[in-house]
Amino acid sequence: MERFDFSYAPFNYLSNPERVALQKSVNISFFHDNETIIRPDEPIEFLYVVIKGLVKEIGADGDVVSLYHPRDTFEARGLIEGISHHQFVVEEEALVYTIPKAVVLEIIDSNPRFGAYCYTSVADKFASLSNTKNESEFESLFTAKVRDAYRNKPVWLEGSDTIFHAAGVLKERKTKSALVRHEGKIGVFTESAFRDIVIAGAPSDEAVHKWTAFNLISADIDDFVFNALLRMMRYQIQRVVVEENGIPIGTLEQIDVLAYLSNHSHLVAQRLERAKTIDELVDISGQMTDSIRLLRNNGVRAPQLAELMQVLNSSLFEKAWRILAPAELYDKSCLIVMGSEGRGEQILKTDQDNALILHESVDPDLAAEIAAQFSQTLTRLGYPPCPGNIMVNNPQWRKSLPEFKKMVSSWCHNASGENMMNLAIFIDAKAVAGDTSMLAEVKEHLQKVMVNDVGMLMAFARAVDQFESQSKGFFSQLLNRGQAEKMDIKKMGQFPVVHGIRALSLEARIEETNTFERIHHLVQLNVIDEALGKDVAEALSYIMDLRLSANLAILHNGGSGTPNQLDFGNLSTLERDLLKDALQVVKRFKNVIRHHFHITS
Repeated sequence: MERFDFSYAPFNYLSNPERVALQKSVNISFFHDNETIIRPDEPIEFLYVVIKGLVKEIGADGDVVSLYHPRDTFEARGLIEGISHHQFVVEEEALVYTIPKAVVLEIIDSNPRFGAYCYTSVADKFASLSNTKNESEFESLFTAKVRDAYRNKPVWLEGSDTIFHAAGVLKERKTKSALVRHEGKIGVFTESAFRDIVIAGAPSDEAVHKWTAFNLISADIDDFVFNALLRMMRYQIQRVVVEENGIPIGTLEQIDVLAYLSNHSHLVAQRLERAKTIDELVDISGQMTDSIRLLRNNGVRAPQLAELMQVLNSSLFEKAWRILAPAELYDKSCLIVMGSEGRGEQILKTDQDNALILHESVDPDLAAEIAAQFSQTLTRLGYPPCPGNIMVNNPQWRKSLPEFKKMVSSWCHNASGENMMNLAIFIDAKAVAGDTSMLAEVKEHLQKVMVNDVGMLMAFARAVDQFESQSKGFFSQLLNRGQAEKMDIKKMGQFPVVHGIRALSLEARIEETNTFERIHHLVQLNVIDEALGKDVAEALSYIMDLRLSANLAILHNGGSGTPNQLDFGNLSTLERDLLKDALQVVKRFKNVIRHHFHITS
């Protein structure tokens, strides 16, 4: 018999003794067209690996849920559990390896990674395997911990020490900051304080605690360096205080972070802070995409990249609005972003989704003029106009505070399709510039006027099936060789999860806008059980990874191609297997939403 190929997942995880044991026990079987290999609810005695041909997996509802090509493996979970609830039928004459159950169980016992592939929860399987790049391990920059990078021998000062003494200590220790103890509190004194000291004309013998910041921005010693970097950018600071069990033990400086992460994204944030013109912002905006490519190539996953880009995009939008808007407009307006940007789930630039809330005293003509300039500016920055015209240059999305409240109320009182879409867009809103309290006031108003009307919530949640016609029967369509093997991963995978979680959050009156934070809160409230929450979160993360890879490929090819289109035929064995699991989670979650909100077809 020909030698078994161990070059692909999960068999590339096996040790040499495990490979020898498998090679001795494996056999080859041939199956004709339409022959059933595994029947529902019947004992399974082998793990199957396709050598040639094509096998389809049919769910309990009769829909084809996956296809198995050469090198694909099935049905690991059913093998361990004893039975499968699905049917596996040969679509094209198939030659397959058959690996006895006893051998598989023995390898699982000795090889945790192989076991993760075969028999863990969906969430654990994603967490264990989805970070694999080209089906091999690599060390992600995202795995660097604060404890590996921080300065564990900080300089300490007493609050009663003089400014003169502090200056001498900083010079002697060649550092830019020191931790200060004063009256039971701990603060940080930095060299930048000397600028304020000189301006104020403070005497050199004044106590250092008067110039110390006690409102610390900190990072836990076991947190990721990447998160510390985000914190520095969000608060526009050069360092964070490192804590262990809530006690400050050192500092993590920007220069320390740069030793672990590419400084590209931080340099972008610094340039944004210094920018004075729109032309500068246009140049910086291009660098933001370069940051995404760089960090993605270093293994940072899509959800973390989305969090980073929310920080950078918010800074970009705020700076553009500050440059364009006169002070009297900036201070009396609230610029908000919505959709994926509001949720903190946008990575690459997509359509504009924004609005403007105005104080009643603002000149509407001035607001209209500057709003038009802002929309044009975002187009220059690489954000295309919204096809639905959900932008600040549209009077519908540029209103005074009372008018905005009235509009939001009207959505709740008339559950039309358009109103539910507008409500869905708005509840993801995040303020990025101006008087942010106005958005908070509108959202507070929404909570007051919104009653948990069963009919309205059902109408709102119904959009979870908006793209059902595309997802249902997708794998059956692939059996028609005239069909391109591509799926819209956003419509088939990401949107149903995002909107289903959004609907549950609206009903539960959850304030968070990020989908992952909403999932966490819904689990805490027992709206969804913990296992489903983990599965949905991990499936969404993986789908976001696949979508990002597909869209980066389009950019690499000069922008030619349709966004969000995943080429199923180009996926690796492991990627197809994880995608199948992810889509099954999405399908299961959609059924939960349909049942919860009493949605009928």
